[in-house]
Amino acid sequence: MRGQLARLVYIVVGLLLVPLLMVYLWHRGRRAPAYRDHWLERFWGPTQSDLAHPRDSGPVLWVHAVSVGETQAVVPLLRAWLQANGPSARLVMTHTTPTGRQTGAQLCADWLRGPNPRMVQVYLPYDLPWANRRFLRWSGASQGLLMETELWPNLLAQAADHGVSVVLINARLSARSARQMQRLAWLARPALARLAMVCAQTPADAQRFVAVGYQGPVRVTGSLKFDLSIDAGLATLGRDWRSGWTFERVWLMASSREDEERPLFEAWARAKAAGELAPKTLLIVVPRHPERFESAVLMAQASGLVVSRRSEQVALAPETEVWVGDSLGEMAAYVAASDLALMGGSIAPLGGQNPIEICAQGRPVFFGRHMFNFHQIARMLQEVRAGFLVVDHQDFIRQATRLSQDPSGQQKAAQEAQAFVLAHRGATERTLAALLEAPGY
Repeated sequence: MRGQLARLVYIVVGLLLVPLLMVYLWHRGRRAPAYRDHWLERFWGPTQSDLAHPRDSGPVLWVHAVSVGETQAVVPLLRAWLQANGPSARLVMTHTTPTGRQTGAQLCADWLRGPNPRMVQVYLPYDLPWANRRFLRWSGASQGLLMETELWPNLLAQAADHGVSVVLINARLSARSARQMQRLAWLARPALARLAMVCAQTPADAQRFVAVGYQGPVRVTGSLKFDLSIDAGLATLGRDWRSGWTFERVWLMASSREDEERPLFEAWARAKAAGELAPKTLLIVVPRHPERFESAVLMAQASGLVVSRRSEQVALAPETEVWVGDSLGEMAAYVAASDLALMGGSIAPLGGQNPIEICAQGRPVFFGRHMFNFHQIARMLQEVRAGFLVVDHQDFIRQATRLSQDPSGQQKAAQEAQAFVLAHRGATERTLAALLEAPGY
């Protein structure tokens, strides 16, 4: 009874938030027009009248990949699942962000094409009971995968009602999130109870899920993000860029967010004026969200730096100081063109970004103290001397300069970065094996 009351309160709050969600999408759409597409999918569920995949056509797996990182991480697992379940197996992939949906369309293009496609894509509706009900009925799925910490009370309740067995994969739960979940135990525990299994990234994550009240089966399977495959064509593209440049050093700021480029540009200009920055050093900045490409260019110009952008040219003039990567899906190329990287969202208190894609190409990474979304990975990278903690952007320039002046040290850090990723691969196979044990799979 208490759980039903809690969910009723949650539903009422969700209804009250619907107008605010509409305003949010419209506002985001001013800078990123894709946010104004497919609104009905978000508030009402899929608009197609027919089932995505009829239940009698073969096994159907629904997977929710919120944005770019989750989509990239889950594709190898989906490929393995399709191979294990035969030619009649089908996928339904949902997303929350337009960039996640675009990434899925790029990575899974072969599954989306043809007269009998093996996958369909839609946005996952907001956690509104009627929208979830329509989505689950439409999907035809009997099995579902949520990633990391995506626990939605209405969605999980509706999945249970529709006989959809849901597993939380690549699951992580920081100490901070665990405390929040404990405070909302009246809502979180009923949602946790509806999971068929939790596949945790680390033993610490597994222990926290148990501590907050999950009583089902838990498996430690590692992080799927270590199993990413680098696009060879993009890596070659990045190396081709570099070979055509005259810069001696190329540093990357990856996935920058919320105007955090500004203090880096200002520190860069100060270091240049003080003679602390070596000549022929190029800074590549790749904003995480496409609607911020233009603002990154304007901030670099406001700091007095010579700036160019990917959409304009690749043959950079020797006096170029900043190159803004205003393109989607080319991070592997930017990494291949660089010597080392600073993780966005880590100096400002934004949680950091995933450094695995960068380390996989043998690039040392620098990050601030706010890597709380990737705390364990950051700690392990520091232990093997492939990751370096910085206090602020000025400190990043100092430490990166010091490493660049030590070729053997930089080479060792690069080797350790790549070895770190290789040593932690295998989560795809472990997760697939765990799914075979999960109830309903």
